[in-house]
Amino acid sequence: MKQRERGSSPAWEAADVAATGIYDYPGRDLEAMSSAVRYHRDILRIFSPYLGDRILEVGAGSGNISQLILERQPSHLYAVEPSNGMYELLRERLRGSLNATVHHSLLADFLEAEDPAGVDSVVSVNVLEHVQDDVGELARMRTALRPGGYLCLWVPALPALNSRFDRSLGHFRRYRKRDVLQKLEQTGFVPVRLAYRDIVGMLAWFVVCRVLRQELSPGKVSLYDRFVMPVTGACGRWLNPPLGKNLMAIARRP
Repeated sequence: MKQRERGSSPAWEAADVAATGIYDYPGRDLEAMSSAVRYHRDILRIFSPYLGDRILEVGAGSGNISQLILERQPSHLYAVEPSNGMYELLRERLRGSLNATVHHSLLADFLEAEDPAGVDSVVSVNVLEHVQDDVGELARMRTALRPGGYLCLWVPALPALNSRFDRSLGHFRRYRKRDVLQKLEQTGFVPVRLAYRDIVGMLAWFVVCRVLRQELSPGKVSLYDRFVMPVTGACGRWLNPPLGKNLMAIARRP
């Protein structure tokens, strides 16, 4: 497995897609979401109390979350990304960050090659839905953590919101609370927090992606981040929405 500043071969990609269901997708959703600064900062605000000094980000994409993590000045960030296109963007974006290393790898291969000896926190934002064997991936995240370390997980919620756009992005599923709870417990995690997020965005996603059958675009995302996120962020701080577009989970390795 080639990692850090190296690329990968088509044979490597084909084998990994067949084995894990992680696709080398073009990242249209990540490109559109790159302008969603309030959205990403709200995620990091929730995760912040559980972020330790050594952090592993699984599926770092183009680095939207990575850059916010680095603002906290951890001693080290391992940014792991299997997609060819996303890895190149991530590597360029984090170039010059002395406390970060970028790894062109699946999590399983990263753990085998690097053996980080137990990180304080694992961060995974909008990644697990791309992995066919999500239970196996959660088990690997647990392996990466030191005892007492935290998993900070963010996934798309509610199968009823599943759209053609979801499928075009290589999403295998959307999650219910009980799905995440059962899978966390199955893999040996102790759930700490589990909540739906973005009830306003849930309605917007249903109309745009389910009813109108449209895709995300930078323009739509920019409007959402500017006008909707302040409302949905406030709702998340003071309320516990019964539903939402996303599901956040904090879990501890005992």
